[in-house]
Amino acid sequence: MKILKYIINDTNIPILFSKEIVHDELSLKVKSAGFLIVSYDRLLNKFKAKCFGESSSLNIKANPLEDEQIIEIYLNEQFFTFNNAG
Repeated sequence: MKILKYIINDTNIPILFSKEIVHDELSLKVKSAGFLIVSYDRLLNKFKAKCFGESSSLNIKANPLEDEQIIEIYLNEQFFTFNNAG
C-alpha cells in the first residue's frame, strides 16, 4: 500500500502525486486536498480510493466522500478506456 497526495481542482479533475511534493507547489485553483490510498478490488474489478487529512500548505481540508467518488470515477473511466483502446 502506498500513500499519495492529491488535490481536486475547480473542474473536479483529481491530480494525484507523490507525498514528497508539497501541495502548494502546484499552482492550481483547488477546492479540496489531502492524502490518498488507492487500491484495486479484484472482485468488483474497480479502483477504490480512501481520502483523508488536509493540505497544511494550502490550508484546505479533504472532503473524503466527495473526493473518493471523484477519484474513483476518474481512475475507473481512465482504466477501462485505456483497456478498451488497446
